[in-house]
Amino acid sequence: MDAWGDEVSVGEIVRLDENDAEQVHELLKITWRDTYTGILPDSVIVNAETVWHSAETLRRQMRNRDILFAGYKEVGKLLGMARVAMVDGDSARVFQLYVLPGSQRRGIGTKLMNHSRETFPAAKRFVLDVSKGNEKGIAFCRRYGFRFGRESTIKLGDQETQNLEGVLEVSVPGH
Repeated sequence: MDAWGDEVSVGEIVRLDENDAEQVHELLKITWRDTYTGILPDSVIVNAETVWHSAETLRRQMRNRDILFAGYKEVGKLLGMARVAMVDGDSARVFQLYVLPGSQRRGIGTKLMNHSRETFPAAKRFVLDVSKGNEKGIAFCRRYGFRFGRESTIKLGDQETQNLEGVLEVSVPGH
């Protein structure tokens, strides 16, 4: 059990590469349907599955070594993933952080965030956007230490979604 009373996982964090694109595609397909059904229009979810999260799009993104694609695997099965990159001299953006519904509340998201922080030690802050209505995502981010201050509207195809911007301020060793 972790500090929040959640079951702790015993897998490993790995850097995902092009060979993992199909597994990442499947994980995103499952997690997006679970997370966003009822929050985002079905057309946006389908567009995410077929365009943004297609295996080919993921492979292309994975070729950029400046972007961290971290995965949490148990016995070779991908249970969670994060996509993070430095966006300026001292800020990292968490573009994606998803854990399969049946594997949530086991510390996997925390391990992925911890790994992201270790990968980008110069980052003084981590920033992410969470869709309003994604209560599980908002609760996780708050538990991890993100603070929400701004709201934004993001255009997804021909649809708009309301998001909350989360910021995690971190102390950088040696500063």
